[in-house]
Amino acid sequence: MKKYLLLAVAVCGLAAFAQLQQSNSIKTVHGRGRNSDYRTAVYEALVQAASQVQGVSLQDSRDAFMDSTAQLRKTKSGDSDVSEIRESLKQSVSAKTKGRVLSYDITSERFDKELNLWYVELDAKVPGQYTVGLPADNRRRMIVMPFRSLTDKVNVFGRTLQMGTTCESIAANLNEKLVQTRRFTMLDRAFNAETMAELSRLHLENASAGDFGRFQQLLVTDYMVIGTVKMYPSPSATYNQWTGVTTQNDGPFLEISYRVVLVPTSQLKWAGTIIVPYSSCRGDSVDTALASGMAVAAEEVCHDIVNNIYPMRVTAKTTYELVLNQGGVNVREGAMYDVFRQGEAIVDVTSGETLGAPEEKIATIRVTRVDPKMSYAVVAEGTPLAQIPVGAVVRRPKYTPGAAQPPAGAVSPVQVSPSGTVTMPWKK
Repeated sequence: MKKYLLLAVAVCGLAAFAQLQQSNSIKTVHGRGRNSDYRTAVYEALVQAASQVQGVSLQDSRDAFMDSTAQLRKTKSGDSDVSEIRESLKQSVSAKTKGRVLSYDITSERFDKELNLWYVELDAKVPGQYTVGLPADNRRRMIVMPFRSLTDKVNVFGRTLQMGTTCESIAANLNEKLVQTRRFTMLDRAFNAETMAELSRLHLENASAGDFGRFQQLLVTDYMVIGTVKMYPSPSATYNQWTGVTTQNDGPFLEISYRVVLVPTSQLKWAGTIIVPYSSCRGDSVDTALASGMAVAAEEVCHDIVNNIYPMRVTAKTTYELVLNQGGVNVREGAMYDVFRQGEAIVDVTSGETLGAPEEKIATIRVTRVDPKMSYAVVAEGTPLAQIPVGAVVRRPKYTPGAAQPPAGAVSPVQVSPSGTVTMPWKK
């Protein structure tokens, strides 16, 4: 049995390696070109052939290819014999195009005296697009852009904070949490300068053909997250004349207004505002308390984005548990969620736009364990597990507006003793 298992593993490994090799193999493609100059006609055919494999990158591949092959037309004078030009081009094509075309064979060529045009057809050998690992998935791409602030500084707990640093911290937190949802392919722009500096090495003389395949993998985003951040100063305090204790009031800590833009169409996919109270700041120091408040803010924005674009769903069922299609740091063991059965989609009679599907709450569940990509839950109340359909939407419970129900992990307000000593939330 062990022998067959090892053989199966070996076959799977060879298949994966073959798939990778196939994506990196040399491809033969046909190209056509025409021009009054023979060199240019060949060059145009090479451009057409290379673009069939390499496609269009962030810069126009045609223009890039033209720049790298322009020297081919300068190898001989205009009066040179066509046979000499032909031989010169074939010998220098790989070096001059930096490996974008390895070689080629002319399949057809003719000169039209009436039109004064050369017509050239050729078969060119072009490196296939390089693929790292397995083929890319079909998840939508997203970028979290640096958030902006309306002010430069704010005073919090007696400390002056630079809002630029705060915005960077929130964006970094949000990016990390969106990665953990595994709902989007997150693209990095924080170190864009370093990335572009590395790509500039493609212009070096010793750049290999495989490097150009890697370059073709640069991705453009589908969704872009942008927003503004407002941080409020520490809230006021209330003095109790009967106890002699001054209690620091809870109030807004951060307000984040964000937008999710569908870049190809500039469509506003989703927008919202998150307000995080000071009671969310917790830790054993001012720094850790502020960091925890920013992390809560990023978590709330992440939840809103995912919940409105890719809501959590029941993806499978075991004998005793529901399997949810989210896990990682965004789902906590012991968390409670509501489960909704969706009806048929409703279409607006005026615009014809799909308004979504009505939802009916059918159960409340409790998360029992969390894996990196999924989580498991049991039914706390409502519809029995066996009757909950796969595909049901799972959402966090909504708190009643105005109710004193702070987010999970919140602490009691800051207190000040009669002597004036302040007791922060993280010291209680």
